[in-house]
Amino acid sequence: MEKTEEKTNSKAKMHKIIFAVGVMGVIMINMASWKSVTFSDWYIKNIFPVWLNTYARLTSKVPFSVGEIMLILAVTITLFGIGFWLCNLIRRKRYKRAVRCFGKFYAWTTLIVCYVMTLNCFILYHSSSFSEKYMISKTGADMMVASISDPAMAQVHIENNITANEKTYTKKELAVLRDYIVEKCNELEHVIPHDDSGAAYYDGDLVEASRQAMIKLGEEYDQLSGFYVTPKYLSFSEFFSQQYIMGYYFPFSMEANINSLMYITNVAPTICHELAHTKGFIYEDDANMIGYLACINSDDPFLQYCGYLSVLGYVNNDFRDSIGNNKDVYMKHVRISDGVAKDDIFLAQETWQAVEQTAVVKTSTVKKVSDTLMDTTLKLNGVEEGMLQYNNVVGLLLMYYDGVLY
Repeated sequence: MEKTEEKTNSKAKMHKIIFAVGVMGVIMINMASWKSVTFSDWYIKNIFPVWLNTYARLTSKVPFSVGEIMLILAVTITLFGIGFWLCNLIRRKRYKRAVRCFGKFYAWTTLIVCYVMTLNCFILYHSSSFSEKYMISKTGADMMVASISDPAMAQVHIENNITANEKTYTKKELAVLRDYIVEKCNELEHVIPHDDSGAAYYDGDLVEASRQAMIKLGEEYDQLSGFYVTPKYLSFSEFFSQQYIMGYYFPFSMEANINSLMYITNVAPTICHELAHTKGFIYEDDANMIGYLACINSDDPFLQYCGYLSVLGYVNNDFRDSIGNNKDVYMKHVRISDGVAKDDIFLAQETWQAVEQTAVVKTSTVKKVSDTLMDTTLKLNGVEEGMLQYNNVVGLLLMYYDGVLY
């Protein structure tokens, strides 16, 4: 009897030691990434592709979003655990052993999730940015060439200029960039097909066309080369629409997921944005820039149009702020055509109405909670500006066109 108890205690002790080692391991990996950009860059170059070419290949073969299923399971298991624990208290700990076993299962599951999130997400926040790897030493002609849709998130107040990687750009340069983007949108809007109601449409497989655009961009930027997962539409797009979310990168399944309800001009840039995350570019401004480059460098006019549209709101809002929202000054610049304005939307009006009719919780409440969680998550990972990081794509665009437009 004593030997059996000693054996049981020995196993329990060993279990605790192994778990403690596991916890220390995930802490040390995160600490290393926070303290060393070199370590994070090395990891993304040498280790991260292993998960992409094995685990991500596997989840990519599943026709539905594995990430969404995992989220549902996580919530279900957590709620079950809380209910089971409360039931045990009410029944005076009759299920003490079962609760202990479930607790161990939940603890180990949480630890595994921490490792997956660390390896597929957290480390990426401490690596070199896209601009640091490919843009800082290049300007203009020398350069070889995730998504939020809420307009409020696209606004950054500009007093005098924009600074991008320690170089300052003036209001005048921002105005030139803004007018160039508007001109390209106005020009391409007449090229792409629209139906009788004026809505844009695409003949062909837009998802695959977007994926091919990223593969092409990978010929210029080595980190973007190689295998790409198959983007998938979100099953619960109504809920994500309430959060103004166009796409989602699920680190625990390494999937690029996109909103199935959003207006068609958002699809290509969003796919490219989320695919950029699967290649190790986790910063939102980097993903926005990569999505833009993939689209405008495509041979497909529809993708080109969508690419320019994807940054129009950011650039135009920053330009408005830079001139103090002076209407007279604004009207002297290139006008955004009515057709472009109609195509530059998140959801069509009838789609919004359908979302609101089926909503369990008010959109304003869902969005507020979502914004808070996302902003907090970004800041916890070292992104001081939080959700405003999306707007930093304007600085990257100013760098990209330095020497070309001004």
